[in-house]
Amino acid sequence: MAEKSLRQIPLTSLFVALAIIFPMFFHMFGLGSTFLPMFLPVIVGSMLLTWRFALMLGIISPVSSWLLTGMPPIVPPILPVMVVELTIISIIVSLLKVHLKQSVWIALIAAIVADRVVLYILVSVIAPIFGIDSPLFTTAIVLSGLPGIALQLITIPLLMKLIKEKIPSLTKVYQN
Repeated sequence: MAEKSLRQIPLTSLFVALAIIFPMFFHMFGLGSTFLPMFLPVIVGSMLLTWRFALMLGIISPVSSWLLTGMPPIVPPILPVMVVELTIISIIVSLLKVHLKQSVWIALIAAIVADRVVLYILVSVIAPIFGIDSPLFTTAIVLSGLPGIALQLITIPLLMKLIKEKIPSLTKVYQN
């Protein structure tokens, strides 16, 4: 078990680094909140890591990105919301894919649905604090990520297939 954990540390670090670097390209064009670029490395990493390391990936990625780049911002409270979102996504993906050996599709869709529900609840609670008390606003925030969800549904299964074909040891070493 210690060897398995030891092997996951550099992999977790790699995906944290990707979760910091990848969004920078989207933020150059103001497309971060539309395409959810930090979600891609976190989800892919969570499909290869046990839930404890996936949990760390989901928490450390947005916090490290904020410390190094200032994104996602604290005000409005995007950083805390993203920490919750990515934590939930990473745990669901890892539990379903790594631990319960479900398909990429089941893990991905379950995580996306859970994320959107949690985001709706969080925005419903937080928005009134900032003087925005409209269900339409909350719905618009949730729906604004649809292009990012489409990107996830297209790229993540392809990336996982590519990883399985080109680096099969990654998909086997971290499985229970």
